[in-house]
Amino acid sequence: MQVRHLFSSLSTRCRRHPRIALIALAAVIVALVAAQRLFPCLFRQFPALHEISPPRPIPAIPKNLSGLTWNEETATLFAVTNQPELVFELTPQGQVLRQVRLRGFEDTEGIAHIKGTLFAVVEERRAILDIFHIPDNATEVDHTGAQRLQLGPEDPKNKGFESLAYDPGTRTLHTMREGRPFVRLSIPLDGHFRPGSIQHSPLPELNVRDVASVIREPDGTLWILSEKSSCIVLLGGDGRVLRTFKLDVDPESFRPEGITRAPDGRIFLVGEPNILAEYALPH
Repeated sequence: MQVRHLFSSLSTRCRRHPRIALIALAAVIVALVAAQRLFPCLFRQFPALHEISPPRPIPAIPKNLSGLTWNEETATLFAVTNQPELVFELTPQGQVLRQVRLRGFEDTEGIAHIKGTLFAVVEERRAILDIFHIPDNATEVDHTGAQRLQLGPEDPKNKGFESLAYDPGTRTLHTMREGRPFVRLSIPLDGHFRPGSIQHSPLPELNVRDVASVIREPDGTLWILSEKSSCIVLLGGDGRVLRTFKLDVDPESFRPEGITRAPDGRIFLVGEPNILAEYALPH
């Protein structure tokens, strides 16, 4: 009854004050247009990824599962958590093969396999890129042994760098801040895999609520995983949107924060608290 009374009252006021009604209608239209531009995944119908293996927990990982990378040399996944800062080597089915403690690291979010036992991670709040080895028999890696690059100012609000991907063809690491404005940071590595100068590429056509993880394809395509928008956006080398896929997941039980692809096209997602899922592109 209260809702009916409210609408009746609003209708009466609009008839008495048509100018106010027009202004209110215009404001609603402007708000809807702005929302569609900012959050297109919520307003448009996009195809969903084909689910191969549904989201399932990994009991050996208690919480805060975040970044993910594929190691082509071992055909295994490497995942990173924060608080505690750990790296887990996993089979594609989610079996934990080993656990490596990251001593001295803080708020590790993204991880990328470079070559052999060489990996990179990003520390979100510190805004630091770390490059270091994880030997085959290692159970612990110390922060003092890593090559470090400051990506920007520290972010105490926890809206810093979460994503990380490596392109072996150009020997370049790619990362982005979680929030706007969206800018891709590209870090070339020299012959000894030492980081060079950061190159900044704005992405004005990327309209999502956040960037949780990225993949860099050999042809220059950049995959963007947005947790809050529940979608994956593919950008061309020029930054234009190529395709968008929605994620049909329950945000109460699975918050996707990491993405990677195997050479055969399989797509793996991980997220909080300790979830792994496998997908493929729709036919």
